Amino acid sequence: MNYIVSFNNITEKEIYLAGGKGSSLAKLVKAGLPVPPGFIILPNAFYNNTLREDFKNILESFISKLSDKITYAVRSSAIGEDSKNASFAGAYETMLDVKRIDIASAVDKIALSAKADRVTEYAKNRDAECGGIAVVVQQFVKPEYAGVLFTSNPITGNSTKMIGNYVKGVGESLVSGSSNAIEFSFDAMNYSFKGDDKIKPYAKKLFRYAVKIQKLYGCPQDIEWAVSNGKVYILQSRPITTLRRCNTDTYEINGSLGGEYLFTKTNVGEIFMHPVSPATYGILESIFDMIGIHYFVENIYGQLYCNISVICSLLVSFGVSKKKAYSLISDIAGNLPDDIEIPLFQFNKIYFIKKIATLIFSKKSKSNLKMSNKEFSNNISNIADELIKKIHTINENNELYDFWVNECDAFMTKVMNTIISSVSVKQLFNTRNHIIKIAGETLANELCSNCSSNGILESMKPLLGIEDIISGKITKEEYVKKYGHRSPDEMELSCPYPYENPDFPFNRIEEHEKSGINAYKLKSEQEKRYEKAVAEFKTMYPNKSEWLDKTLSNFSKAVYTRENVRSQSVKLFCLMREYLLRASKLNNLGDDIFMLYFTETMQLLKGNTSVIKNIPTRRQNYEYYLKLPKFPNIIVGRFEPKQWLADENRRTDFYLFGKNITDNSNKNYTVKGYAGASGVVVGVARVLNDLSQSEQLKQGEILVTTATNIGWTPIFTKVSAIVTDIGAPLSHAAIVAREFGIPAVVGCGNATQEIKTGDIIRVDGINGTVIKI
Repeated sequence: MNYIVSFNNITEKEIYLAGGKGSSLAKLVKAGLPVPPGFIILPNAFYNNTLREDFKNILESFISKLSDKITYAVRSSAIGEDSKNASFAGAYETMLDVKRIDIASAVDKIALSAKADRVTEYAKNRDAECGGIAVVVQQFVKPEYAGVLFTSNPITGNSTKMIGNYVKGVGESLVSGSSNAIEFSFDAMNYSFKGDDKIKPYAKKLFRYAVKIQKLYGCPQDIEWAVSNGKVYILQSRPITTLRRCNTDTYEINGSLGGEYLFTKTNVGEIFMHPVSPATYGILESIFDMIGIHYFVENIYGQLYCNISVICSLLVSFGVSKKKAYSLISDIAGNLPDDIEIPLFQFNKIYFIKKIATLIFSKKSKSNLKMSNKEFSNNISNIADELIKKIHTINENNELYDFWVNECDAFMTKVMNTIISSVSVKQLFNTRNHIIKIAGETLANELCSNCSSNGILESMKPLLGIEDIISGKITKEEYVKKYGHRSPDEMELSCPYPYENPDFPFNRIEEHEKSGINAYKLKSEQEKRYEKAVAEFKTMYPNKSEWLDKTLSNFSKAVYTRENVRSQSVKLFCLMREYLLRASKLNNLGDDIFMLYFTETMQLLKGNTSVIKNIPTRRQNYEYYLKLPKFPNIIVGRFEPKQWLADENRRTDFYLFGKNITDNSNKNYTVKGYAGASGVVVGVARVLNDLSQSEQLKQGEILVTTATNIGWTPIFTKVSAIVTDIGAPLSHAAIVAREFGIPAVVGCGNATQEIKTGDIIRVDGINGTVIKI
């Protein structure tokens, strides 16, 4: 192995040994950024932080070939230094303007600094890794100006403005505080420079380099730069440690610390109603990386949020106005508090386009599964079942590894391809709003209530299927095959599916028979109200009769397709769960398999048992997350759960970083949300925090809860109305309530905070209000 490697010629294997600074500089050089040339002395050249005797002659020989006409910067590049978790700023020695003949002694001094008390103390306080050290030697550029540039605000995380400062001369005076820094800034969304005229000639180039570096690393950066002889140089780039969102080793994760974003639980909070395990979140990150939308689903102590800033920034990057961007997704994203600005950032649309193109035209998705997207989408479940059968027959780690690589991976890619290709975003987003502009919200809700013209929606089938068993239309075995994968936690890999329970579906049949409700009758009555609404619209707007038929047909098809693809795609998670369970059985890990990220499971199957060392710490953190209450439905900016929990006046509907927003509860409340499904009902409220409490629900009560998903559908027929904190017109509660004709107000934000079990309330599904009587 080499002891000395240049920035240009370092290999992938060597880059992992080069320490934080060395590996970063090598990556910058390979990306074409203007880094002063240099080389890295790898850790194997040192023993006990001093140069090995057998290496000294090699180093002297190498140094003898360097130029005397320039001087050099000798800098540390230790393990853990300049990482996402810790910068070790100033902890190790740095020597600048070093003559060629003094390089060897400078290297010794830098290496010995790894033993300094300040390094050990810093690592202890930051719980950071420290140990072996590499040393960087590069050409010293004597700067006219030197400084730092943060691509996001290191306090708030706001990425619309890059902020920096600089000094005249060497940048060490900036770090030490011996010189007063001069501040400047860039508008990151639409380049503009604000600062001293002295560096204005170099500003645009520095900005372009900063944009390129952030895209290279995919996270906010702290960039050291200098101007020498009229040229801008990049001296170093590291993650902004105050914006650390995740420690993957321990599963300590708070995505709100990664930048200034707007998060909402609408839709994603309906799918993932409890904190997710490391295995599940690792898969979700892989999926969204696959389509080029990093952090679209974000994780705060295991609780998942939709990052509205990501999707709006994506739309803005394609020329959509900021206001229009949110209006396009409001039916899915839900209501926002008044006067809230959605933080945006510069979205990398080229990267996104390339990722989507790669996915759609991927050879993996076509190699073993030669069928159209439509044909494939109708067979996802069957293909997954066949793959699961094969998994159960595998008894060797290597065979299980190869099976995923050769068969399951192509299936996963094809499923993602199908999801992207099948759903009509335009019809889902625009139809309801278009009808509202013509005929008002009440009639629009009725017209959008019948999405079954293309077939019964998947989210309704588990309930209607129970009646089919009772009437003899299908057998229990057929029911299990069709709907045994649908559950409240159907995308959490650590949770068993209903088909794994031998008592399923007998328990559902018994519960439904006790209710005495006929779900098909409810649906039929709603269809009559829908037909009446269609006739009313056509009477009022006869010239739009043909348009309405076509619009509603397309909308129904889009909703049906979305529901069908999602139901089928849940089988992807069934497949992954069965795969992990098999890996667990082969390696005697039990439920600990779900404390590993999927990539680690694959490494385990290849014989790398070191991946299990972090399981105890991750399990401890995950079990702590499971005990926490639900965080606010909407979060803007940095959110510290422990501080929020300590606040007696905390709100569960909304949190805005830097603002003191106290408890807004009141005795004579009016809760406002979306008109989810038409109708007005007065009744007794039943607040349920979780589906496991459903036995408390009495026939005819009004269900008040945070959110619902398909797992809640079987109890819908017991309630007279539905009220949720989380939701929008195209969320589960709204769609299914409309289909069954159950009045609903969704996306209220604070309903579970304001309403108590036993309250007499009036639910107005026409105007979207809930009033205490």
